[in-house]
Amino acid sequence: MKKLLILAALYLVALQFSCSNDFEINAPWKDIPITYGLIDVNDNALYVRVERAFLTDGEDAAEIAKIPDSIYYQDAKVSLERVSNGQVFNMQRVDGDLWGLPRDSGDFATAPNWLYRLDSAEIKLKPDEQIRIRIDRGNGLPEVTSNIVVLGKIALSKPGGASFSFESSEFIQTEIAWQAPDSATIFDVNLYFNYVEYPGSNPAEQTFHTVKWPWVQGLRRESSAPNFSQKKPGLEFYRHLANNIPVDPTLKRVFTGIDIEIIGGDDYVKNYINASLANTGITASQDIPTYSNMSEGKGVFGSITKFRKLGMILTDKTRDSLKAGYLTRELNF
Repeated sequence: MKKLLILAALYLVALQFSCSNDFEINAPWKDIPITYGLIDVNDNALYVRVERAFLTDGEDAAEIAKIPDSIYYQDAKVSLERVSNGQVFNMQRVDGDLWGLPRDSGDFATAPNWLYRLDSAEIKLKPDEQIRIRIDRGNGLPEVTSNIVVLGKIALSKPGGASFSFESSEFIQTEIAWQAPDSATIFDVNLYFNYVEYPGSNPAEQTFHTVKWPWVQGLRRESSAPNFSQKKPGLEFYRHLANNIPVDPTLKRVFTGIDIEIIGGDDYVKNYINASLANTGITASQDIPTYSNMSEGKGVFGSITKFRKLGMILTDKTRDSLKAGYLTRELNF
């Protein structure tokens, strides 16, 4: 049996997917395109990764995977089509490293790191419109396509002002609430606690740090209602900081702001995640199910929508608890 090595590296930003790179097959060799792209109406640029699977037949798969010509199409053409009027926008092949999108190290070649890019100002995506990806691999191979509906924007409902309040109690909760477009069916919410630290003996020697707090991961839509909410006990805020910031009596720290990030994904993203998480329990088989919404090969083309609110502050009471509370007073804020 030959081993098919699939080069799966999802651009994402935002939602973290898990997948297997190893598949056993009993079929004759054929060209298998692998496509990953998440389209966000909020982004300044759109990126798609297009690669191909290859078969090993008595060769060292680990060595072949490190050869860029083995995993990339040399003459592929990738475009996005506005289905309503047939308008086509050609994507440019770029090295992701040059655009701040480095590829994770692993079994596959990391340089060049080919992606296909389109400036958002050129296509001017609109919520609820249908977009088709079209991939011409060359050599007379069938075109690879998939259609999505562009997700609209997320609106934050709570907190309603510019500040967060976290009570140092298990019983008083802090709420994050938002409104989402109808087609968004899965959500991640993250908080980013930002601070500056410096040696007490040298205040000018400042360094900037961020602690990520995953507020909720993989929240599924359970009704047609547009409103979503997740609460946590305020005490968890202080516990999370205590567990993620080391105690060092020589350092002083200054809180600089909290950022909120909410990411919503469509059904294609949800189905991809469901398939990746399924069948991996202690009683599961060894095969991880794969999901694809591409007309040829494997992969996912979906729509996400990201909301960010930066630089929120803490209430005076919360800052006092951060400074003097029993969980965080040794952090020297």
